[in-house]
Amino acid sequence: MSVEVDLRTLLLTLSTVTALVGTGDDARIRPDKLDQDDDDSQPAIIVEVDDERPQNDLTGTSLRRYADVTLRCQARTKAQARAVAVAVKLNGTDPGTGLAGYGGTVSSTVYSIYLEDDQTSMSPVEEGSDEAYYYVFSNYVVTWAEAA
Repeated sequence: MSVEVDLRTLLLTLSTVTALVGTGDDARIRPDKLDQDDDDSQPAIIVEVDDERPQNDLTGTSLRRYADVTLRCQARTKAQARAVAVAVKLNGTDPGTGLAGYGGTVSSTVYSIYLEDDQTSMSPVEEGSDEAYYYVFSNYVVTWAEAA
């Protein structure tokens, strides 16, 4: 599996996230870009892997890897984009059960996740339009197991 697929699988277990972006195959959680069939007027999460590197152990090899991942939480309002980012971080509770500070179980391929920072942005839907996409770029470091 890839870190994108593993993170999507993990995000689909977070009820506060799925309440905003959908469930199952129809959930608007995608690697790199939305699918053509996705409704871009609805909140979504785009998983972008910026960098991967091995986590070496004392033998010099390991199947664990670090990945710098940006989760682009997007919506048509700033409040919705921020709500998606908070849902990802906390999953509705504080302290949260979301990705910020996540520690995986033995059966999980994702071992740990920590949030480095958030950045916000917006862009018009099309040139000259009053409608916009609002974004929260949440930058995480993920430790995960690469398939053997």
